[in-house]
Amino acid sequence: MLKRLNPSHFDQTCLILAALVPTGIVIGNAAFETMIVLIGFVWIGRCFQLRTNPLPGLLAQEHPLVIPWIVWFAAIFISLLYNGAGNKGWTHDLAFIRYLIFALALADIALRQDISRYLIGGLALAVGWAAISILTAYLTGTDLLGKPLFRYTGKLKEAARIAGLTAYVAPFFLTWGVTDHNLNTRRKSFIIGIGLIALFIVLQTHVRTAVLAVSGSLFFITARLIPRRYLKIAIPSVCGIMLVGGLLFFQEAYQWDLRTIYDRFYYWKVTAMLWLNHPVLGVGVSSFQDAYREMALSGTVSGFVAPDGEVFQLAEVSHAHNLFLMLLACTGLFGFGVFIWLIVSVVRPLINNCDGWRVGLTSLPVVLLLIGLTGFNIFHSWYHALWTYLMVLAYVAGDCRKFQSRKGAKECLT
Repeated sequence: MLKRLNPSHFDQTCLILAALVPTGIVIGNAAFETMIVLIGFVWIGRCFQLRTNPLPGLLAQEHPLVIPWIVWFAAIFISLLYNGAGNKGWTHDLAFIRYLIFALALADIALRQDISRYLIGGLALAVGWAAISILTAYLTGTDLLGKPLFRYTGKLKEAARIAGLTAYVAPFFLTWGVTDHNLNTRRKSFIIGIGLIALFIVLQTHVRTAVLAVSGSLFFITARLIPRRYLKIAIPSVCGIMLVGGLLFFQEAYQWDLRTIYDRFYYWKVTAMLWLNHPVLGVGVSSFQDAYREMALSGTVSGFVAPDGEVFQLAEVSHAHNLFLMLLACTGLFGFGVFIWLIVSVVRPLINNCDGWRVGLTSLPVVLLLIGLTGFNIFHSWYHALWTYLMVLAYVAGDCRKFQSRKGAKECLT
């Protein structure tokens, strides 16, 4: 049966499924996980049909995405072997290989054809689905799949996933639409419109971490793109707009509640102590919650005392609420260093190849950093899937042309 299929059909199927991943993230775990697993099976099926192994070729080219990612997965696996599995079991950490295969599949296909339009289209589709779902939930009490409104108004469930997604998408589309002067009026309006819808959705979720990340990324991009002679006027203006916007967003009393910040101070103290006790390999990803609970209950780390005298000392958390501390605590200096290597390897070529839609992706590392300061877990399935998707898109924008030219193929980007 496989012999009858054209190899290009495998690639096309993978790209269609990949474009649906962001929408799957909006819908729920089962949706995006199904897409990612199917992509892996289809890509491996192509390899069996052609009786080829693309990995040695990618490794031989010192691929900027593949090698660091493989080493990072190795860091997770080595930490698992050293520390043993936590209450989530061995399969929790080993299953991260599905994201590695997802990235390998898209990186391999990118050497044969342009995949950027599929990935960008997938982001736009996800924004549209999120907008329709939120609007439907407010109008009828449930979304198109029957999920109740409260899942879109809190800080968890759909609201969290949508906030994380649109925090990356909004600055990407807005920056692209505003700066790309090669777009005609209709396309520019459409792209900016997607960005504005994504921005409105971020504000609607009221997730402070996402809102602050979007604001910071837009400020960074504005300062980077505006000519120096205008900076004395532009930066105060942008700061003023952001200040007014911030006051409007934080007008509700609960937005000024610092209790969650005080909680985080304690999380960070405990997580830092975990890393200091396991500096090289960390405590493991699946073992983090167990190790955190044991450290918190041991009394080794004192609680955080708020200005009003209240003591914050929560013994049960799912993650460190800080990207860098989470990486250090789970995978130690080894995993942390490889993660930085991976980010730099992908982002550096992107910055050096900054034109057209690629300009919008310069916000990617800024949003990752700002979101990572206080929230979102890089090892959480939906966030890891989103991060993988965006990293592949950044790789395509930065280095895809160079690697295709080495293979003697036509350029994958236009």
